[in-house]
Amino acid sequence: MPSVFPHLRSSFGRRILLLFALCIVVPGVLFGYISLRQVEDKFHQDTVRRMRLQSREIVMSIHGGFSSIETEVEFLAGILGDGTTPTPGRSSDWGWLFHDRPLLGATVLRDGSRTEALSGNPCPLPPRTDAARRHLASSHGLLYLQRNAGGSPRFFLAHAIRGKAPERELLVCEVNPDYLWERVRNAAPPVTEIAVLSPDGATLFQTRPLPVAVLGRVEQERRKGPAGSLEWGQGSETLLVDFSAIFLKPAFLSDDWIVVVSQSRSEAFAVARHFMWALFLSVALVVLIAVFFAHVLIRKSVAPLAVLKEGTRRISGGDFDSRVKIGSGDEFEDLARSFNTMADHLGREFRTQAEMGRIVRAILSETEKEKIVGAVLDNMNAVVPCDSVGLSLVGSGAMKNAAITYVREDVSIVPSVTREAALSLSTEEICRIKSAEKSAIVGEGAEFGNFLSGWTGTRPAAFLLSPLVSGGELVGTLILGYRNPPDPAREILIRIRQVADQTTVALSRARLIEELAQNDLGTLAALARTVDTNSHWTAGHSERVTDLAMDLGRELGLPTHEIDRLHRGGLLHDIGKIGVPTLILDKPGKLTEEEFAVIKRHPSKGAMILDPIPNLQNVIPIVSQHHERFDGKGYPNGLSGESISLHARILAVADVVDALASDRPYRPGWSREKVLAYTLENSGSQFDPSVVEAYHRIEASRRGKTPVETGSTGT
Repeated sequence: MPSVFPHLRSSFGRRILLLFALCIVVPGVLFGYISLRQVEDKFHQDTVRRMRLQSREIVMSIHGGFSSIETEVEFLAGILGDGTTPTPGRSSDWGWLFHDRPLLGATVLRDGSRTEALSGNPCPLPPRTDAARRHLASSHGLLYLQRNAGGSPRFFLAHAIRGKAPERELLVCEVNPDYLWERVRNAAPPVTEIAVLSPDGATLFQTRPLPVAVLGRVEQERRKGPAGSLEWGQGSETLLVDFSAIFLKPAFLSDDWIVVVSQSRSEAFAVARHFMWALFLSVALVVLIAVFFAHVLIRKSVAPLAVLKEGTRRISGGDFDSRVKIGSGDEFEDLARSFNTMADHLGREFRTQAEMGRIVRAILSETEKEKIVGAVLDNMNAVVPCDSVGLSLVGSGAMKNAAITYVREDVSIVPSVTREAALSLSTEEICRIKSAEKSAIVGEGAEFGNFLSGWTGTRPAAFLLSPLVSGGELVGTLILGYRNPPDPAREILIRIRQVADQTTVALSRARLIEELAQNDLGTLAALARTVDTNSHWTAGHSERVTDLAMDLGRELGLPTHEIDRLHRGGLLHDIGKIGVPTLILDKPGKLTEEEFAVIKRHPSKGAMILDPIPNLQNVIPIVSQHHERFDGKGYPNGLSGESISLHARILAVADVVDALASDRPYRPGWSREKVLAYTLENSGSQFDPSVVEAYHRIEASRRGKTPVETGSTGT
């Protein structure tokens, strides 16, 4: 490529080429991404809406089928009850009513038990309930099902014979399921799968078998309402599912059936994928066009840049007398003149910047606010001569109108005393000082009010102020005091501004480090809540266990960093339960051996999950050992005594205490007294005695009692 495009030997040429491409690619990709998301959202909304309409159409089709069948049954019941119409004596006489019709057969029930088959197989008795008798007496059909072992269920529709009491004479007809399912197939659109579920969730009809997990999700969702939508699976294998209830109770006294409509996400979003490929091809074409125009422009720029590059190389070697000549008559010639001017300034500024290096390094080497303040006050006089120096730090959030000023009133005294003064600032004062962000300010100071109220001794005659602004917010103000009004040169103001900028960076970094530490704990707390919400019975469990474990650690005299370790370990101790099914966690009865084996694996799974995270290595023993027992009968490794981490022994007590005191699906929560008695009873066997004693001391202090009064023996 260099022989064909020699100008691309320059790194600048390659960079410009890349920038040209990026200037097109980034907006194109962003536009494409937004467009793709909008298309996907639109397709998703349309698909959900369409599937909802389809499910309702199928519901209406099934309901209409039953209504049509009821009309025929009512007609047949009218024939039987009409005294002017002779009753056929043989079942073959009724064949014309059942040939290729929605009914497979009919049976007359007389005197509540005697049956007379008119056609087809005998029909079973309908449910004998008061509600059924009232429903039949009101001239409505009664729909019920009969399940056959290993076969399809049979559907029956009972109707009172006209003029007869339902308990005396009743017509029962067997519904032809093929008639119903043919209506469903006719109503079902292409590439859409249909399933019809009975009231108890059994499959009555389906065009293609649905995963058991999908049917389980539908069963869960239908408890929340008669209709709904859900997604199951991942990626292209995701199924879009919509379900609607068939309200059969008013007309047929039957519990609601459920119609389930499903479609593969990959089929529903096929058009979106085509759009995506077309978009990618368009972006690629635009990039190629951009590269071509970049190639043309780069050729006109590389030669002057080569001259500038050589001049820069000489300057970087310390030759500040070096000058460059470019006669291109365009911006590159202007750039060459500016370059030469810059070389003059660099020579003068080189030594000044060397002097500033020490204070900048001193400031930026610190990560704590107090040490940064000390570095500024200790070194400021060496960089910019002054009589006194102060640094005001403004609060953030709700404290944004409060500030603390750190003042050295006489920098000639070594070591000088630093004094702190709390300030209350008005919004106008903050806006006024922030508006001077670009340069230091010389003045008597009256217009800045409380910013200059930290001096209690002889007040300086004038001040130089330089605001510290980060992200558009005022962080603080660097204040230099002078007994005699100064007339600082521009370089002095630039130097003060540089110190102020570096101080802003250091303070912002210190604040960021503090916020990151808080966010780290917040992330762990959010993860703990995610684990706990796997079962509504354990909501808040990890945070309560963590609070008690930290209290136990403080009671045992652990240092701050060990308490922090308990904090992190407590929040993450049950992370392995991510892999435990909710059915096991919420089981109201006793767990089977297999189910308990799944539970017993969660400490090891938790350790495996945390293993790749370097800064959480010290909490892995807490996670993996918090179900070990002091007598060695715990799990997963059967550790005993002090071979178990002290933090895990502490967490074991906190974990059991919260579990016993909380409601569970298999029992209500214990009283505080019963929990105290349990921990005392199992001290030395399940629990570390010293941790149990600490727990009893905490409970005693909370209730204003001695450990003896709470039941602790102190052993």
